[in-house]
Amino acid sequence: MTPDEHHKKIKSSGKVILLLTFMLWFYRNNLQSINFLILLVLLIRVSINLLCRTSVYSKKETDLKNPSFKRKAKIFSTMVLFFIVIILLSATAFLNLSPQVGGDPGSYDSPNYYDGKFNNLNETSVSTGSFFGTLLEYMVGDDDRQPDVVLPTKEYQNMPLNQSDVSITWFGHSTILIQSHNTTILMDPILGDGELDPLIFGPSPFAYEHTYGIEDLPPVDYVFISHDHYDHLDMGTIQSLAGAEFFVPLGVKSHLTTWDIPSESVIEFDWYDEYNVSSELFIALTPSQHFSGRGLSGDNTLWGSWVLEFNGHKIFFSGDSGYSDEYAKIGEKYGPFDIAIIEAGQYNEAWSSIHMFPEQSVQASIDLEASTILPIHNTKYVLSLHKWNAPLERVTAAGELLNQTVSTPYIGESFVLGGENPEYRWWRDVEIPSPPWLKESKFVGFMIPLFLFSSLIMINFQRLTSEEPRFKEQE
Repeated sequence: MTPDEHHKKIKSSGKVILLLTFMLWFYRNNLQSINFLILLVLLIRVSINLLCRTSVYSKKETDLKNPSFKRKAKIFSTMVLFFIVIILLSATAFLNLSPQVGGDPGSYDSPNYYDGKFNNLNETSVSTGSFFGTLLEYMVGDDDRQPDVVLPTKEYQNMPLNQSDVSITWFGHSTILIQSHNTTILMDPILGDGELDPLIFGPSPFAYEHTYGIEDLPPVDYVFISHDHYDHLDMGTIQSLAGAEFFVPLGVKSHLTTWDIPSESVIEFDWYDEYNVSSELFIALTPSQHFSGRGLSGDNTLWGSWVLEFNGHKIFFSGDSGYSDEYAKIGEKYGPFDIAIIEAGQYNEAWSSIHMFPEQSVQASIDLEASTILPIHNTKYVLSLHKWNAPLERVTAAGELLNQTVSTPYIGESFVLGGENPEYRWWRDVEIPSPPWLKESKFVGFMIPLFLFSSLIMINFQRLTSEEPRFKEQE
């Protein structure tokens, strides 16, 4: 082995150790996603190097052991183009062929529909930050966003109710069951333990001690939908509820009829439309500050919140919404409420117009003149960047600060309005397992700077051992 070959092997070994050092540091700091990206880049590079040693892309080059930059760039661009084409074809096929996307809502004669879409009452931006910056942070963010343990839940039991009682059951995220002694209502039902999004890369639900399906519930009479996003409107769940009556914002009916729900079973609402369902149930669709869309087109269906006067109790259901002065108007028109079921989760500074922070959720319940708040839109999926238990922790702290009662039942647990308020703070008792040895070891923490120093020495070995002067003397 010549000295140059020896130096090259030492330099290459140094680069490998340097890479391993960074990967070990990322692992210890809960940034495993970066390691996956590094491995992906390495895989692409190895593939390019192997392909460069063939005559597929350039017959002019004879030195296949040392391919030119032009040759590498050509192969890389070909690979990137291939992946882009595959992704575009897959997305197009899904949006054109998949029934989960739903139907074509068309246009509507509504004061909230203009410029070819539905609009919020206030000028609203879906996102004020960088899409790619948020996506990158989502990919490499803290692993505490999803618990790596099975969360404690309660087995759902159909509790006996007196004639004047109304019970509430939360099944995680935004799915709410509301019952009287003879009527059952479901809000934004997403049941089962499958992937949220019909695409293969959709977020998976957290692990619960109990799972909940339509078969576990009593016969459902009425189903309410706040908007058509995939985490609030699920084709499989809707189809399993085909015998119920559905109340939806404008445009959402097209999705349901595409999924074989009878047209006569679906009633559409514009903001502030009211309807007496029965002597026991009065409903109204009220504004929220959000957006909609399941396919390529956005805001082609309406979104909203629901007001229910049910069996002598007033209930507010927010759906998804940013904070606005509309809550005070709704409270003045329909309040005071016995309970406000309000989103408090999946928030982000860039999405502040369309999603509330937990402190705003509590303030919204006060604006509504609600006796208590039940925080939802949390503890089932990773859809934002915060820790999995942060929404519940922040909303309860805000409730204490603002002197507002906060209901925090176990998932699957039923409670009666006006009865004992569930305040278990159950998430604080979730025992997160100790980190693996590599994360907690002080020895590994010592190894990282040692490996870093050693790798830099090896990379610069040739320079350090060269007998040639680094600076030539001037003649």
